[in-house]
Amino acid sequence: MSRMCSLVLEEVHRSILGLLRHIASAGQVSALLDVGCWDGSTTIEYAGVAGGGHAFGIEVFQGPAAQAAQRGVSVAVMDLERDRFPWPDQSMDLVVCNQVFEHLKNVWLPMSEIARVLRVGGHLLFSVPNLASLHNRALLALGLQPTSIRTFGPHVRGFTLGQVKAFLSAGGVFRIRRIAAVGFYPLPAKWARVFAALLPGTAHTSLLWVQKVEHRSEWPWAAYAQVLQATKWTGGAA
Repeated sequence: MSRMCSLVLEEVHRSILGLLRHIASAGQVSALLDVGCWDGSTTIEYAGVAGGGHAFGIEVFQGPAAQAAQRGVSVAVMDLERDRFPWPDQSMDLVVCNQVFEHLKNVWLPMSEIARVLRVGGHLLFSVPNLASLHNRALLALGLQPTSIRTFGPHVRGFTLGQVKAFLSAGGVFRIRRIAAVGFYPLPAKWARVFAALLPGTAHTSLLWVQKVEHRSEWPWAAYAQVLQATKWTGGAA
Protein backbone atom coordinates (compact mmCIF):
# COMPACT_ATOMS: atom_id res chain seq x y z
CA MET A 1 0.00 0.00 0.00
CA SER A 2 1.37 3.40 -0.95
CA ARG A 3 2.25 5.91 1.74
CA MET A 4 -0.31 8.36 0.36
CA CYS A 5 -3.09 5.76 0.53
CA SER A 6 -2.08 4.83 4.07
CA LEU A 7 -2.36 8.47 5.13
CA VAL A 8 -5.87 8.71 3.67
CA LEU A 9 -6.95 5.53 5.48
CA GLU A 10 -5.59 6.96 8.73
CA GLU A 11 -7.69 10.07 8.11
CA VAL A 12 -10.74 7.86 7.45
CA HIS A 13 -10.08 6.12 10.76
CA ARG A 14 -9.92 9.44 12.61
CA SER A 15 -13.15 10.55 10.94
CA ILE A 16 -14.92 7.34 12.01
CA LEU A 17 -13.76 7.83 15.60
CA GLY A 18 -15.10 11.38 15.54
CA LEU A 19 -18.50 10.20 14.34
CA LEU A 20 -18.54 7.44 16.95
CA ARG A 21 -17.93 9.98 19.71
CA HIS A 22 -20.76 12.13 18.39
CA ILE A 23 -23.17 9.18 18.22
CA ALA A 24 -22.20 7.93 21.68
CA SER A 25 -22.77 11.38 23.18
CA ALA A 26 -26.43 11.20 22.15
CA GLY A 27 -27.24 7.70 23.42
CA GLN A 28 -25.90 4.40 24.71
CA VAL A 29 -24.20 1.96 22.35
CA SER A 30 -24.45 -1.45 24.00
CA ALA A 31 -23.61 -3.58 20.95
CA LEU A 32 -21.27 -2.57 18.12
CA LEU A 33 -20.64 -4.69 15.02
CA ASP A 34 -17.51 -4.25 12.90
CA VAL A 35 -18.00 -5.78 9.44
CA GLY A 36 -14.55 -6.87 8.30
CA CYS A 37 -12.91 -6.66 11.72
CA TRP A 38 -9.54 -8.26 10.81
CA ASP A 39 -7.57 -8.79 14.07
CA GLY A 40 -10.02 -6.84 16.24
CA SER A 41 -7.65 -4.07 17.30
CA THR A 42 -9.69 -1.39 15.54
CA THR A 43 -12.94 -3.01 16.64
CA ILE A 44 -11.95 -2.71 20.30
CA GLU A 45 -11.00 0.92 19.72
CA TYR A 46 -14.37 1.59 18.08
CA ALA A 47 -16.25 0.01 20.99
CA GLY A 48 -14.22 1.96 23.54
CA VAL A 49 -14.82 5.29 21.85
CA ALA A 50 -18.53 4.47 21.49
CA GLY A 51 -18.91 3.97 25.22
CA GLY A 52 -17.51 0.54 26.00
CA GLY A 53 -20.36 -1.63 24.71
CA HIS A 54 -19.88 -5.22 23.61
CA ALA A 55 -17.83 -5.61 20.43
CA PHE A 56 -18.92 -8.00 17.67
CA GLY A 57 -17.08 -8.65 14.44
CA ILE A 58 -17.21 -10.46 11.13
CA GLU A 59 -14.05 -11.77 9.50
CA VAL A 60 -13.49 -14.22 6.66
CA PHE A 61 -9.90 -15.19 7.54
CA GLN A 62 -9.36 -17.62 10.40
CA GLY A 63 -6.02 -16.26 11.67
CA PRO A 64 -7.03 -12.63 12.19
CA ALA A 65 -10.42 -13.77 13.53
CA ALA A 66 -8.65 -15.80 16.22
CA GLN A 67 -6.63 -12.73 17.19
CA ALA A 68 -9.82 -10.66 17.38
CA ALA A 69 -11.40 -13.26 19.64
CA GLN A 70 -8.35 -13.11 21.93
CA ARG A 71 -8.88 -9.35 22.18
CA GLY A 72 -12.44 -9.88 23.39
CA VAL A 73 -14.39 -9.47 20.15
CA SER A 74 -17.28 -11.89 19.58
CA VAL A 75 -16.30 -12.93 16.06
CA ALA A 76 -18.28 -14.71 13.37
CA VAL A 77 -15.99 -16.32 10.79
CA MET A 78 -18.02 -16.18 7.62
CA ASP A 79 -18.22 -15.24 3.96
CA LEU A 80 -20.18 -12.00 3.58
CA GLU A 81 -21.26 -12.93 0.05
CA ARG A 82 -22.76 -16.29 1.04
CA ASP A 83 -23.66 -16.39 4.73
CA ARG A 84 -26.31 -14.72 6.86
CA PHE A 85 -25.23 -12.99 10.05
CA PRO A 86 -25.61 -15.19 13.17
CA TRP A 87 -27.36 -12.51 15.27
CA PRO A 88 -31.08 -11.82 15.80
CA ASP A 89 -33.03 -9.00 14.20
CA GLN A 90 -32.38 -5.55 15.72
CA SER A 91 -29.65 -6.80 18.05
CA MET A 92 -27.01 -4.15 17.20
CA ASP A 93 -26.96 -0.47 18.11
CA LEU A 94 -24.20 0.50 15.71
CA VAL A 95 -22.49 -1.07 12.69
CA VAL A 96 -19.17 0.02 11.18
CA CYS A 97 -18.36 -1.12 7.64
CA ASN A 98 -15.08 0.48 6.64
CA GLN A 99 -13.52 -0.21 3.23
CA VAL A 100 -15.29 -3.56 2.72
CA PHE A 101 -17.96 -3.40 0.02
CA GLU A 102 -15.51 -2.54 -2.77
CA HIS A 103 -14.15 -6.09 -2.27
CA LEU A 104 -17.56 -7.77 -2.78
CA LYS A 105 -19.45 -8.80 -5.89
CA ASN A 106 -22.58 -9.74 -3.93
CA VAL A 107 -23.29 -6.59 -1.95
CA TRP A 108 -27.02 -7.33 -1.70
CA LEU A 109 -26.88 -10.03 0.98
CA PRO A 110 -24.52 -8.26 3.43
CA MET A 111 -26.40 -4.96 3.07
CA SER A 112 -29.68 -6.73 3.81
CA GLU A 113 -28.10 -8.43 6.81
CA ILE A 114 -26.70 -5.17 8.17
CA ALA A 115 -30.19 -3.68 7.94
CA ARG A 116 -31.72 -6.74 9.60
CA VAL A 117 -29.46 -6.87 12.68
CA LEU A 118 -29.39 -3.10 13.25
CA ARG A 119 -32.15 -1.80 15.52
CA VAL A 120 -34.51 0.95 14.45
CA GLY A 121 -32.78 4.19 15.41
CA GLY A 122 -29.39 2.47 15.21
CA HIS A 123 -26.49 3.82 13.20
CA LEU A 124 -24.34 2.63 10.31
CA LEU A 125 -20.96 4.14 9.41
CA PHE A 126 -20.09 3.06 5.87
CA SER A 127 -17.03 3.95 3.81
CA VAL A 128 -15.78 3.03 0.34
CA PRO A 129 -13.21 4.51 -2.06
CA ASN A 130 -14.72 7.04 -4.46
CA LEU A 131 -14.53 5.93 -8.08
CA ALA A 132 -15.13 9.54 -9.17
CA SER A 133 -12.32 11.04 -7.10
CA LEU A 134 -10.30 13.76 -8.81
CA HIS A 135 -7.23 11.56 -9.24
CA ASN A 136 -9.32 8.74 -10.75
CA ARG A 137 -10.89 11.18 -13.20
CA ALA A 138 -7.44 12.42 -14.20
CA LEU A 139 -6.20 8.87 -14.70
CA LEU A 140 -9.18 8.01 -16.90
CA ALA A 141 -8.67 11.19 -18.93
CA LEU A 142 -5.13 9.94 -19.62
CA GLY A 143 -6.39 6.51 -20.57
CA LEU A 144 -5.15 4.91 -17.34
CA GLN A 145 -6.91 2.60 -14.89
CA PRO A 146 -8.48 4.22 -11.77
CA THR A 147 -6.66 3.25 -8.58
CA SER A 148 -9.88 2.28 -6.80
CA ILE A 149 -10.73 -0.60 -9.17
CA ARG A 150 -7.67 -2.08 -10.86
CA THR A 151 -7.73 -5.30 -12.86
CA PHE A 152 -4.76 -6.58 -10.83
CA GLY A 153 -6.09 -5.48 -7.46
CA PRO A 154 -8.42 -6.49 -4.64
CA HIS A 155 -11.38 -4.25 -5.54
CA VAL A 156 -14.20 -5.64 -7.67
CA ARG A 157 -16.76 -2.82 -7.30
CA GLY A 158 -16.58 0.91 -7.80
CA PHE A 159 -18.79 3.44 -6.01
CA THR A 160 -19.20 7.11 -6.79
CA LEU A 161 -20.56 9.26 -3.98
CA GLY A 162 -23.91 9.48 -5.77
CA GLN A 163 -24.13 5.71 -6.11
CA VAL A 164 -23.26 4.95 -2.51
CA LYS A 165 -25.90 7.45 -1.39
CA ALA A 166 -28.48 5.75 -3.61
CA PHE A 167 -27.37 2.30 -2.42
CA LEU A 168 -27.67 3.10 1.28
CA SER A 169 -30.94 5.02 0.98
CA ALA A 170 -32.66 2.41 -1.23
CA GLY A 171 -36.24 1.82 -0.17
CA GLY A 172 -36.14 4.38 2.63
CA VAL A 173 -34.78 1.98 5.25
CA PHE A 174 -31.96 4.38 6.16
CA ARG A 175 -31.82 8.14 6.48
CA ILE A 176 -28.54 9.84 5.62
CA ARG A 177 -27.33 11.86 8.59
CA ARG A 178 -23.94 13.04 7.39
CA ILE A 179 -21.50 12.72 4.50
CA ALA A 180 -17.84 13.06 5.45
CA ALA A 181 -15.66 12.96 2.34
CA VAL A 182 -12.04 12.15 3.19
CA GLY A 183 -8.75 12.61 1.35
CA PHE A 184 -7.95 14.57 -1.79
CA TYR A 185 -5.05 13.21 -3.83
CA PRO A 186 -2.34 14.45 -4.08
CA LEU A 187 -2.81 17.07 -1.37
CA PRO A 188 -1.57 16.59 2.23
CA ALA A 189 -4.19 16.07 4.95
CA LYS A 190 -4.34 19.74 6.01
CA TRP A 191 -5.35 20.93 2.54
CA ALA A 192 -7.20 17.74 1.62
CA ARG A 193 -9.75 18.36 4.39
CA VAL A 194 -10.62 21.74 2.91
CA PHE A 195 -11.06 20.51 -0.67
CA ALA A 196 -12.86 17.29 0.37
CA ALA A 197 -15.38 19.39 2.29
CA LEU A 198 -15.87 21.75 -0.66
CA LEU A 199 -15.96 19.03 -3.35
CA PRO A 200 -17.06 15.78 -1.66
CA GLY A 201 -17.87 14.10 -4.98
CA THR A 202 -14.19 14.28 -5.97
CA ALA A 203 -12.63 13.25 -2.64
CA HIS A 204 -10.70 9.98 -2.22
CA THR A 205 -13.15 8.21 0.13
CA SER A 206 -16.86 8.54 0.81
CA LEU A 207 -17.80 8.08 4.48
CA LEU A 208 -21.52 8.12 5.26
CA TRP A 209 -23.35 8.08 8.57
CA VAL A 210 -26.87 6.72 8.12
CA GLN A 211 -29.59 5.92 10.64
CA LYS A 212 -32.14 3.12 10.37
CA VAL A 213 -35.69 4.44 10.37
CA GLU A 214 -37.76 1.30 9.89
CA HIS A 215 -37.56 -2.48 10.16
CA ARG A 216 -38.97 -4.83 7.54
CA SER A 217 -39.38 -8.51 6.82
CA GLU A 218 -38.01 -7.97 3.29
CA TRP A 219 -35.21 -5.65 2.20
CA PRO A 220 -34.83 -3.65 -1.04
CA TRP A 221 -31.32 -4.97 -1.66
CA ALA A 222 -32.48 -8.59 -1.42
CA ALA A 223 -35.38 -7.79 -3.74
CA TYR A 224 -32.95 -6.38 -6.30
CA ALA A 225 -30.79 -9.50 -6.04
CA GLN A 226 -33.85 -11.60 -6.86
CA VAL A 227 -34.46 -9.49 -9.96
CA LEU A 228 -30.86 -10.03 -11.04
CA GLN A 229 -31.14 -13.78 -10.51
CA ALA A 230 -34.37 -13.93 -12.55
CA THR A 231 -32.95 -11.90 -15.45
CA LYS A 232 -32.20 -13.80 -18.62
CA TRP A 233 -28.82 -12.42 -19.62
CA THR A 234 -28.35 -14.36 -22.87
CA GLY A 235 -30.80 -14.09 -25.73
CA GLY A 236 -31.64 -16.53 -28.48
CA ALA A 237 -29.84 -16.83 -31.78
CA ALA A 238 -29.63 -13.57 -33.68
